[in-house]
Amino acid sequence: MKLPIKWTLFLFSALSFGLCSSQSNQKDPVRKTDSLLKVYQQANAPGMAVAIIKDGKVIYKKTYGLANLENKTPITDSTAFNIASVSKQFTAFIALLAEQEGKLSLDDDIRIYLPELSRLPYKITIRQLANHTHGLANFSEIKKLQGFGDEFKVTNDVGVHTLLGIKSINFPPGENYQYNNTGFTLLAEILHRVYKKDFSQIAKKYIFNPLHMKNTVAIDDPDKIIPNLAESYQPKGSTFLKLPIGQMVNGSSNIYTTLDDLCKWAVNFQNPVQGNRALYNTMQRNTVLSSGKNIEYGLGLQTEKYKGLDVVFHGGGTVGYRTYILHVPSQQFSVVLLGNKQSFEGLLIAYQLIDFFLKDQQRLPALPQKTAYTSSELEKFKGVYELNPGNYLEISTEGKDLYLGTYNQNGKEPLQVIGDNKFKITSIPTASLTFHNGSVSLRIADFTYNAKKTTLNPPKLENMALNKLAGFYRNEEFNTIYQLLIENNKLIARHPLNGDIELYPLHPTSFYSTTEYFGQLDFKYDKNNEITEFILSGANMLNIEFKKIK
Repeated sequence: MKLPIKWTLFLFSALSFGLCSSQSNQKDPVRKTDSLLKVYQQANAPGMAVAIIKDGKVIYKKTYGLANLENKTPITDSTAFNIASVSKQFTAFIALLAEQEGKLSLDDDIRIYLPELSRLPYKITIRQLANHTHGLANFSEIKKLQGFGDEFKVTNDVGVHTLLGIKSINFPPGENYQYNNTGFTLLAEILHRVYKKDFSQIAKKYIFNPLHMKNTVAIDDPDKIIPNLAESYQPKGSTFLKLPIGQMVNGSSNIYTTLDDLCKWAVNFQNPVQGNRALYNTMQRNTVLSSGKNIEYGLGLQTEKYKGLDVVFHGGGTVGYRTYILHVPSQQFSVVLLGNKQSFEGLLIAYQLIDFFLKDQQRLPALPQKTAYTSSELEKFKGVYELNPGNYLEISTEGKDLYLGTYNQNGKEPLQVIGDNKFKITSIPTASLTFHNGSVSLRIADFTYNAKKTTLNPPKLENMALNKLAGFYRNEEFNTIYQLLIENNKLIARHPLNGDIELYPLHPTSFYSTTEYFGQLDFKYDKNNEITEFILSGANMLNIEFKKIK
């Protein structure tokens, strides 16, 4: 994350709506929902599709905005959206069906099915692929390191080939939880190999056909045609830009579906026709790390408490697409939201709908004991916190105000106290910081990131022998080369596709950058004090070796 952050809620254009059944005791929450969604109306803009399911029936459904701005096509309940990481629960569901059929066991070593990964130093189980404790580098960061962002075309075959070249891990499997896309893409590849069918065919046979999801498809090639597609958009001032997606890997993302079809999937969660309740219970059962720490993520599903209610949910976001599907199992209540505009805050709406429809079942949390801090009390929060290698949050104070910034960079923003050691990030509607002893938790939407407090005392750049660091460095795993060079007395990492990345001194033998995938470089020397390589670590990617080649 790079601060200052300029995230905000955007308005949506209301073009059509459909209200399914409504009993008399639902009229008030229905009116409130209508009023809430009107806040997002905007002419000639992308939009969203929203549905509420209660006791296996769709009780509310509305669509707003445009699927395509060029030809003014409205969003309907048959418009297809990329649901991004919501795809993960479909992959996990199929894996559990495969286990029931005896095709595999979740506790199998993945190298049984993926012998290309035999060089990995540890056993990784299929279960660990699906609960994000596998320790493998994230596919998205690997491609960015190679110079390929989301807009570059990557087929599933190419993506899998890249992942099967991984030789190192971020941490021993089971020791940590690190959400990423690699595990589910490899899980889809395992399913492809055990069934000897394309993942799209497997998903169609085991989920889409049985649930009559006729307008749902898993896409593995960016050039494939998708009927009734909602384009993806990014706001820019008072207009919008197309935000194309090119990376089409299976398992972790890239299922395209409609509001009507995703409602059928939500109904199956409430009253399983395909699969059974025990299967869903397995998916939502929390993961326990080797340390005994409990993680509120199961197999493609997350869980948490909200105002006394147990909630099961997952979100998805890629380029401009945003999707959320949320369940309150005890009340047989589900919310489905799909959008085609970047920064659409569907999670806020989903929880507001819980407030509207389930108010009488909620139990409000205890009021915070601390709602104000003196300037001296704020001092304990001050300092630098490492979010991931090279990415440092800096907390500062001015009188009775607390501020968040990025270490060694201009810009900071005020934090607003909202509870005991908890502060709201004012520019991000879904973001907050909660301080602990020696660390801080950053919550953004449905993700929580932990940052440890650290002390930085970097050497001065002018006192470092930069010329010794200059040269070309190659990573064999992902076949990419970076040149380090000195320009204007600054150390620069240059890549033919990624351009120039400025490096800043961190320690006598380490540098960092503000580019997340190129976070921290630790240089290694031989017995003659000559540079042999640097070890790169960044967000969701650690211990990547770059050998000096000249």
